[in-house]
Amino acid sequence: MTRKQIPISQLKRGPIRHEQLSLSLTARINYLRQALDEVYAQPMEKWLDEFQRDANPESEVVWWERLTRCYLAYTEPKDLSFKQKQAAFKTLFTLAMGSDLQALDAELGSLPQGAREEILGLMGKTIQ
Repeated sequence: MTRKQIPISQLKRGPIRHEQLSLSLTARINYLRQALDEVYAQPMEKWLDEFQRDANPESEVVWWERLTRCYLAYTEPKDLSFKQKQAAFKTLFTLAMGSDLQALDAELGSLPQGAREEILGLMGKTIQ
């Protein structure tokens, strides 16, 4: 499968597809917002707006939940600086989007030794 890269400037927001999200989905989104606030600070209104535009917000929430679990599993047991937490989030996000580690040398370089292997293990990926 070939990936087509589109410049961010050419992306357009989709329409609102879900006027209301269920209370349980909204609660899950709020948990994601709180858990990631330090490295992905967005107001709740923005989180909700983005999920309301998704064709399948439930599957998007599941994607974010997996990313959040991996982020917390990596960062919570460690004494990381804010910069290191940002690097960990960017690394995990990039991997979750399907990219590989080649573009993440700067982020990985700011993380503790063994981060590459640990993050790949959390994401269920093999070392390339």
